[in-house]
Parts: sequence; C-alpha cells; structure tokens
Amino acid sequence: MVMTDEQIVQLLREGQVAAADALYKKHAKSLYVYLSHVLNVPNPEDVVHDIFIRVIEKAHQFNPKKASFRTWLFRIAHNHAINLFRREKLVKFQSLEQNIGQDDGGKELHLGDTLADESQNMDKSLLTLAVRECIGKLKKEVERQSIVMYYILGKNYEEISGVFGKSISAARKYVISAGEKVRNCLEAKGIGAFG
Repeated sequence: MVMTDEQIVQLLREGQVAAADALYKKHAKSLYVYLSHVLNVPNPEDVVHDIFIRVIEKAHQFNPKKASFRTWLFRIAHNHAINLFRREKLVKFQSLEQNIGQDDGGKELHLGDTLADESQNMDKSLLTLAVRECIGKLKKEVERQSIVMYYILGKNYEEISGVFGKSISAARKYVISAGEKVRNCLEAKGIGAFG
C-alpha cells in the first residue's frame, strides 16, 4: 500500500523518524533542482538534507487543511534559502553547465540536464541557456523564484502562493511579470518564443 505524504508526516509526528526516508525519496530531486536554480552553493544536496531535518523537526506544525505537503515543503525550502541569502549572500542563478553529479552510468550531469529533453535538441538547449540568462537578470528574487517554480518545476499559482505566503493573484502577478521581462530580454536577443 502506497502511503500519502500526509500519512507519512503523521508517522513522523508519532516519532517514526525513518518515515522521512519515503518523503526524501519522493521530493529530494525536485528540491535539489529548485535549490540549484536559486542558490550559489557547491552542493545543494547538503541544503536538501538540512531542509528534511527541518521537516522532521517541524512535522507537528504541518496542517493538511492549510496546504499540501509539497507546498509546505517548498515553503520551508524557500524560507531556508532566504535565511542562507541573508547570512551568506548565496542566492543567485547558476550556469546550466554547473556539474551536479553523475547519473547511474557514471556520466557527468550538468544543471541543464535537469530540464526535460533538452539534451536531444541543440536549439532547445540554446534557447534554455538564453532563458536562464534572462531569468538571472531579473532584479526581484521573488520573480526569479516564481518563474523557476512555475516553468521549471511545474508548480501552479496556488502552490507558489503557498510557498510565498501570498495570495494566488500575487503569485500569478509574479510569474506574469517575470515572464514578460524574460520575454522582452529574449526579444532583445532576437529570440521570440517563451511562455
């Protein structure tokens, strides 16, 4: 029987810390991708581990009536990233060429490899590089994080609003504003396809 995230969190509340492994296996990769996009750290995996330690510590605070587990988890990740930024000025976009480890066959993986199917299409890879550069130029951190969550992680406005603790309309405004700025940046580069 497959347990829901909420059921696993209940096990954490009951002191079964090993239940966190199931949550880690399910959500660590998307957290890693998110943090790789917004943090300038040598190994985001360490930050992912820190976040899951917070999940264990804060399991008693999770309320499924207020947000899904995934939204709650990304809220913790967002707050942790902001705290790291305040302490160490770590938040900024990384190059797609950044090495992020190896796949099961021992081949090096780069940050750009995390985006679906781009390694098969050079034009798409070049577009992705241009998009990343334009996203990196966004001045507002909330816009950078929103556009990464929406377009790269596939989060909807409701999930993004939960992460930022803002209204759904505010989340939508962040994504739309960021999208327009990225589109303008791409057009200035002679690229007209985004969003």
